Amino acid sequence: MRILNNPLFRNDCEINPPLAIDAAGVHATGSDETGRATGSSGTGELWTLIEGLLGSVIGTLGASGGIVRVVSPDSQMLHIAGAIGLPSEVCEDESIVDIHCGVCGKAACDRGIYASTTAVCAQRPSRNFSGAGCKFVVAAPLEYRGNLIGVFTLFFAAAEDVPDDVAQSLRPFSELIGIALDSARKNIGNQRIKLLAERQAMANEIHDSLAHTLYYARMRMSLLLEAMSTNNEQLALKCAEDVDEALRNSQKSAREIITNFRCQMDPLGLQHALQALVDRFRKYTDITMTYVNQVTNLELPIEHELQVYFIVREAVANVTAHSAATHVNLTVERSNSNYVFTIEDNGVGYIDNPGEGHYGLMIMRERALRIGGEIDMESVQGKGTRVQLKFSAA
Repeated sequence: MRILNNPLFRNDCEINPPLAIDAAGVHATGSDETGRATGSSGTGELWTLIEGLLGSVIGTLGASGGIVRVVSPDSQMLHIAGAIGLPSEVCEDESIVDIHCGVCGKAACDRGIYASTTAVCAQRPSRNFSGAGCKFVVAAPLEYRGNLIGVFTLFFAAAEDVPDDVAQSLRPFSELIGIALDSARKNIGNQRIKLLAERQAMANEIHDSLAHTLYYARMRMSLLLEAMSTNNEQLALKCAEDVDEALRNSQKSAREIITNFRCQMDPLGLQHALQALVDRFRKYTDITMTYVNQVTNLELPIEHELQVYFIVREAVANVTAHSAATHVNLTVERSNSNYVFTIEDNGVGYIDNPGEGHYGLMIMRERALRIGGEIDMESVQGKGTRVQLKFSAA
């Protein structure tokens, strides 16, 4: 093994924490008839880019083949992410190697460009590079902003085939591949964060609405059984009615949760989604709806758009289900640095305080809190109900 004579090479032999990418999301375990690495995840724009870069550097430097590897999350292994010009059995055998393995490990450890014959690699079981005419290997680290991401390895038919300026040529290619792999790592991380957030939101929905109601039903069932054992018919009847109401509310909450997590915001934005909601309301109900939007450019963060849409939809659904109204107004305006969404009907109103036991209203208020807003509800028996959402426009 020898170090190529170039002032760019370093020999610090300290591996910084890598920008690791989940091996399950990047490594390929075989190759097709053209010698390109294949695998269940080896598709998409990233892998097209890596193959293009590999093809370019191989063609430019006259190499026989090449491999891109990424560091495992525990910094102990190198996983193949893409390969060109190597037999499928080599790709399979090389799919995972130790971080200190041969020239590749030296490049990862020392952050320098190293070269050697493939005889060292061939000493290991099933590492037969001769079938691809690979007699000489050059390895360079893949780095991004000072962090090790992986190793870029090229194979040549002979040592004399390695260009004198191979170091200068490998550096820019290595940086480009490093940037691509770092981008992949960030995309995977963002997807995981989004998935965890969605799961947490679903758990919150179930805990805040469905779980509480079912717990109440269970407590009433215990009291019902006690009343039945003591022949207290009046208490038993009251408990049975409470349980029945709780189950109805649980069923409604479950439907709302399912609907909310099935529904996605219209890709054209909140304004388009609200107009579609109004159009459906007018088509499927006999209630007259007036829709006035006084905000010309209603552009909100996606989380705000989702919560606003769900709140408005719930309020409109309540008008249909409970109000016995003949007319409803939906107004969107901006007042004193706040966005204000108002749904007002001329229905029967509420006899009791609408905030007590009204699960739809509870959910609307929880949604408003998520975007730093608040829900105000006023209802007068025989004169209708007004639901107003207000949150900062800043």
